Amino acid sequence: MPIFDSGPIDNSQTGKAAFAEVSAVNAGRFPTNVSVQLYELPPLAFGTQTNNPLFTSLFYLYPRGNPNDTLSSGLVALGSAFGVRVISSGIGEDDIAVHVTLYDSDNRIIGTLNIPATAPTPLLVYGVNNGSDNVSVVEAETEQVTTFISTTSTDPTGVASTPDGTKLYVTVQSTNSVDVYETATNTLITTIPVGLGPVGVFVRPDGVHAYVTNIGGDSVSVIDVATDTIIGAPILTGSQPFAVSFVLSLAKAYVTNSNGNSVTIINTNTLAPTGTIPLPANPVGIATTPDDKKAYACVQLNTLAVIDTATDTLLPAIPLPVGSGVSHVAVTPDGSRAYVTASVAGMLFIVDTKADIEVPSQAVVIGMGARGIAITPDGNKAFVTATLENYIAVVDLQTNTRQQLISTGVLPSEIAITPNLLF
Repeated sequence: MPIFDSGPIDNSQTGKAAFAEVSAVNAGRFPTNVSVQLYELPPLAFGTQTNNPLFTSLFYLYPRGNPNDTLSSGLVALGSAFGVRVISSGIGEDDIAVHVTLYDSDNRIIGTLNIPATAPTPLLVYGVNNGSDNVSVVEAETEQVTTFISTTSTDPTGVASTPDGTKLYVTVQSTNSVDVYETATNTLITTIPVGLGPVGVFVRPDGVHAYVTNIGGDSVSVIDVATDTIIGAPILTGSQPFAVSFVLSLAKAYVTNSNGNSVTIINTNTLAPTGTIPLPANPVGIATTPDDKKAYACVQLNTLAVIDTATDTLLPAIPLPVGSGVSHVAVTPDGSRAYVTASVAGMLFIVDTKADIEVPSQAVVIGMGARGIAITPDGNKAFVTATLENYIAVVDLQTNTRQQLISTGVLPSEIAITPNLLF
């Protein structure tokens, strides 16, 4: 996962730029995901002070020769010091070129900068151990536990990270709060009071907000990630909200109501509920495809509900083995497959998202209580919690075979990979 980082750029001299435009181009044969940030620094305070993002967004770059093989931030007004940071992930992550064009106040080009790639960022897997009151930190490449992060109280439930991997959010149900950690040192930054019985936390793909499902309060709390403060009052949902997925291109968040036979739709701009999608039974996990066209919800009738995000209507459901106990779902970065955990059967089922059918011959044995699932940005591995066997299973997604079993704490449940850049 290469990082392109300019470091601090002094823009205080004569002839300073008024605007900057960040561009990235995919020069390879494979698609990739790209996160772009243009940030401002206080004058003469390089290196140690907090960045003030001027522009942050996520893009999906197609291979060379396609209309969408290049991205641009557009013109962004500058202060006296700024920097550029771009992260690429996916199959074509090594084929990205990044440069910055500088403009004067009359929009005339006055210079260009090529941004070099730095060392790849290590992928870390975070697994919440509900019975041990901590979070396992696993290095994705070596598949080894490197440390444990203790939570502030008992009963940690959900975990999520910011897209750039700098912060980790952990819901703590016993105190109705969310712990926020700085991932470089695994130190606690703050604790945020939320609603009653927080069970999950889900960060928007652009990293602007984090949504917390309050299963005991039938609501969702929204956190401003920049300030780690709550925005407004909790948003009312159906009964016992459980999971959230986002379709930012349509300004939508989908919330599964695990005791309400429905999905609540929230407008991500106004933070107001805008509608409800009835389902035939109670839903739990949910995930959207990278192209934002479909959402898959695990319904407790051994099916995967399919939502057309443009119309918020149900497409034909995907049947899964009877009695399997469908739980969570994740979609590969290329959008070709959905992986569904089954807690009762202890299995991982594979769905062809083009045909919307299960591929029985490729199902993978995980272990008792298969639950949380996270897929690496290159789509090569999945990390799946086996809650009742106290381990995380590593699945090779090229062969759909179970590989390493990573011993963790007691009752591992939810799981997240950072940096993720999945959108």
